Amino acid sequence: MNKFYQTRCFILVFMLFALFSVTHAQDVQFVKQTVKTLASPKMQGRGYVHNGDRKAAEFLAVEMKKAGLMSFGKDYFQPYSFDINTFPGVVDFTIDGRELVPGIDFVVYPSMASVDAKYQLVFLPDTISQLNSVYQLIDTNQLANKLVIVPESLSNAYRKGIPGVKTLAQTVSGSMWWHVSHAEKQENIVRLKIRKQALSDSAKWCRVHIESKLKQHEAVNLIGYVPGAIVADSFFVMTAHYDHLGRMGKNTFFPGASDNASGTAAVLDFARYYAKNPGRYSMVFILLSGEEAGLMGSKFNAENPLFPLENVRFLINFDMVGTGSEGLSVVNGKQFLLQSHCLDSLNRQEQFFADIRMGGESCNSDHCPYYQKGVPAFFMFTRGNEDLEYHTITDTEEKLPFTAYESLFGLIRQFVDASSTKIFDR
Repeated sequence: MNKFYQTRCFILVFMLFALFSVTHAQDVQFVKQTVKTLASPKMQGRGYVHNGDRKAAEFLAVEMKKAGLMSFGKDYFQPYSFDINTFPGVVDFTIDGRELVPGIDFVVYPSMASVDAKYQLVFLPDTISQLNSVYQLIDTNQLANKLVIVPESLSNAYRKGIPGVKTLAQTVSGSMWWHVSHAEKQENIVRLKIRKQALSDSAKWCRVHIESKLKQHEAVNLIGYVPGAIVADSFFVMTAHYDHLGRMGKNTFFPGASDNASGTAAVLDFARYYAKNPGRYSMVFILLSGEEAGLMGSKFNAENPLFPLENVRFLINFDMVGTGSEGLSVVNGKQFLLQSHCLDSLNRQEQFFADIRMGGESCNSDHCPYYQKGVPAFFMFTRGNEDLEYHTITDTEEKLPFTAYESLFGLIRQFVDASSTKIFDR
C-alpha cells in the first residue's frame, strides 16, 4: 500500500512538471528583505516590551494585503492575550564594581521579580556535577546576602534552580542564549547565567539590579488565505511564528532573524506565489504570535479556528529555515509515514536536499496544538553550520545565507501539488 501511493505521488508531480514546466518561483530577495525588516531595531525584537510584536504584526498585515490574501473576518487579525514577565527597565549586573554587558556577559531568569541588592560571592568548584554535592559544600541556611556561583558542569541549575538556594549565577562557556517567561508567576529569586570569561575566580561581591514587570499582554495572530480553484472547502495550511524574545532591559534586544523571521518570510513568500497561482485546495497562511511564551498563539488558534480543522489536508510549520547545507529536518515525519515517503520521493527525484531527517513527534513548535487536534502536520527546519545563532543578540539578518531556500521552496511546492493524492485523505 505504501509503495502504491508513493508511486502515485511521484507520477502526479512528474506529470504536473512536464505539463507546466514552471520554475520554482521563489523570491529569495523578498525573503531576505523581509527578514531584515523584522529583525531591525525598530521591531524591538518582536517581543513583549514596547509592543514589538504588534509593530511586526502591522507590517505583516500590510504584506499580506500586498500579496492579495483574503481574510476570514474584517481583517487578518485574531486577538487574544496572555500573562508574561518582562524586563522593560534596568537590567544591571556588576562584579567588584565592573559592569557586565547584558546579552553578552549575562542573562536573567525570565520569571525573576525586581531586585536591587548586593551579594557576597560564594564559588562552587568547577568539578561539581551532582546536586547532592552542593549540600556537602554549602549550608543553605547560611546564604543570606550571598550569591552562589555554580559551574556549568552542574547541568540545568540556571533553568531548574537548586532547592534551598535562592540566589545563584551559573557560568557558561558557550553562547549566551536566553528565553522568556511561559506565563509563570514572578519568583522572588535571583538567578542569572554568566559568561565564564567575564568572571574572575578572585571576585568578591556583586550587585544585581533588575526591574521586571508581570503583565497581561495583548497579542494577535494573522490569518489569510487564497481560495482553492477546485475544492475551496479543503485546506492546505502553512504556519510560522513571527514573535521573538524582544527586550531584556533598555539597551538589549534579540533580533530573531533565524528564529523565526526566516520562517515568517518563507510563509509570506509562499502566500505571494499561491495568490498568483491558486492551487486545487484553499491555501491558508497563519503567522502566529506568542510562540516564545509557550505556543500561546497556536494554542489559541487551534482552540478557536476560523475554518474547519477537520478539512485540513495537511499543515506545515516553518521555524528556522535560513540554512540547509546539512539538510532538512521533519518533526512528525515518523508519525505520517505515507506523506513522509512522498516527501522523500520528491526530494530524491529533484535532489533538493542531500539529507532529509525524519523525526518523531515533539511539541517543540507551533505544529503541536494542531497535531493534538488531529490535524496531520509537519514541523520543518533546515540544518547547517553556516548559522548557529539561537536566542542570542547576534541572531542578525546578515548572518543568514538561506543556503537551501530555493530547494525548500521547490520541495514544498511539489508536496502541495501531491496533496491531491489519496495519501492525504482523512
